Amino acid sequence: MADRVSSAETELLIDGLTDDVALVWVLIHLGLRGNPPDTSGPPTSEVVRDAFVHLERMSDAGLIRVGRMEYLDGGPPGRVSPVRHVVEPIREVRDRVQQFCESGSDWEWSCWVVNTEAGNEFARRALADESETR
Repeated sequence: MADRVSSAETELLIDGLTDDVALVWVLIHLGLRGNPPDTSGPPTSEVVRDAFVHLERMSDAGLIRVGRMEYLDGGPPGRVSPVRHVVEPIREVRDRVQQFCESGSDWEWSCWVVNTEAGNEFARRALADESETR
């Protein structure tokens, strides 16, 4: 499996060791958006398509889960409150991301990625390998 995971995908998995990863950071880790970005505004349809090629491959490999965040208490957005990740079919997430990017509203948080235990283990091994080569 390691030969199928790119260095960019590995960076996404390493970030996923410590937190859920919002779409904007998914794009940055995958090298599809600069930090800071070259242009302001949401990504193009082509960038979204490219991102989901990576996400689908990683999901199929059992390394990540893709979905949305929701408040545990079901209350309205825009406040500090405990949340959970809700796994959704990739096609539904991709469609939602496209809609948010087309409208320009809150696209950065239209998709969240979390590591599976296999993804965490892969990321830990990658970090250990990196520290051994220093």
